[in-house]
Amino acid sequence: MLFNSLTFGIFLTLTYVLYWSFFRKDVGLRNIFLLVASYFFYGWWNWRLIPLIAGVSAVDFFAGKFIARQRDSSGKGKGILVAALVINLGVLCFFKYFNFFAESFSEAFSFLAGRESGFNPLNIVLPVGISFYTFQGLSYVLDIYSGKTEPTRDVVSFFAFIAFFPQLIAGPIERSRDLLPQFSQKKEFDYESTRKGLLMIAWGLFKKMVIADRLAVFVDSVFADPASHPGISSVVAVLFFTFQLYLDFSAYSQIAIGTARLLGFTLHDNFRRPYLSATFKEFWKRWHITLTSWFMDYLYIPLGGNRRGKARTIFNVMIVFAVSGLWHGASWNFVIWGCVNGLFLVFFDKIVKLRPEAAVPRLLSWSLVFVVWALSLVFFRSATFSDAVTMFSNLGFSGAESLTSCGMGIPEIRLCFFLIVALMVYEVLTKNSQERLERWFFSSSAVLRWVVYILLALSILYLGVYGSNDNSFIYFQF
Repeated sequence: MLFNSLTFGIFLTLTYVLYWSFFRKDVGLRNIFLLVASYFFYGWWNWRLIPLIAGVSAVDFFAGKFIARQRDSSGKGKGILVAALVINLGVLCFFKYFNFFAESFSEAFSFLAGRESGFNPLNIVLPVGISFYTFQGLSYVLDIYSGKTEPTRDVVSFFAFIAFFPQLIAGPIERSRDLLPQFSQKKEFDYESTRKGLLMIAWGLFKKMVIADRLAVFVDSVFADPASHPGISSVVAVLFFTFQLYLDFSAYSQIAIGTARLLGFTLHDNFRRPYLSATFKEFWKRWHITLTSWFMDYLYIPLGGNRRGKARTIFNVMIVFAVSGLWHGASWNFVIWGCVNGLFLVFFDKIVKLRPEAAVPRLLSWSLVFVVWALSLVFFRSATFSDAVTMFSNLGFSGAESLTSCGMGIPEIRLCFFLIVALMVYEVLTKNSQERLERWFFSSSAVLRWVVYILLALSILYLGVYGSNDNSFIYFQF
């Protein structure tokens, strides 16, 4: 059930009406309803996987209780924590990484032994959202172990917290101390939250369906056969994918936040204008914020962070980025992508200590960050390492006549560039005034607001890209 589908629109409308009509007064019934709705949403892809998310939720719920019990009786609960980590990460590794590691080992064996290993990959279905809900559950267990939070006694609210459908498939990855208490709060219908939530959903759909999916037409054509698109086509494809990825994922996060707001819940922002960043450190504070902070709190700091000297700090950074790359996908390309970004962060933040303040140095630094990020995404998007090498070797400014062989005509390509420029201008103009702009908009005349609403709706209906490519969200595969 995709956010950008009619099915989800019907599902959300029914859920919203039932939620506020029959379940808002009784917290217990409301949470049962949210849990059922979330499992229905998750089971729409494959109902056979519902026991998996329920099982992971049960492990984390009881692990949290037992860890707290041992902690209160002067124990540490370390054994239970290890068991919870093994189960959660074991489930994640089996479904997402078993074939990857087995195939990598098989290829290494074949190379060393000089003969084929005969390995046949298992037919394993990757559960959607597994990387997100396992990390969300793990943060709950780890926070209890470290004493940052207390376990809940409400099993229904905990299961609903893990499976909360707005952010179940691709985040934001919420901490239990922020989201879980919201399931115990009474909710009152708020018109302001509803209209703000709907506007966020509409803006997210616009970014996804009008811009990101349109860019995907060109990107998919080039990356499907990189050898056939030398020169300017490859450059444009890399640029388009840089914005497609951002718009696709930020759109999902925005729709998730808006959907949660319709139900009276608050989720964290996942993006804060990352493409305006002038340093690599700044970029990673603005990009996929909830995942970055998760790795910071539960991997980087436990490894020692920056407290054990420069060499250990560099090592810790590289470990985090390598693991982050692997988290994104079972491919060495993702590991390389993570390591490349880690190397540039280390070099420019820890060694060169890039700190641009004046306008010209900041502009140059911004250009460097953007170009390096865009080039690193060649590994992120390419199906194989050899495809990535081909893409890099093809980059150039010749062959302009081949642009029209990538699924678009020149007017369509010009429209894409116009939309990208318009987006960046909007982000620059609203960098320090987003909240003021929102307050002004919602306090403006009804005529102006409805003109905006209608234009957004018409843009999605008339300019949205439908069915010409895989319109699912990119991060669903993670």
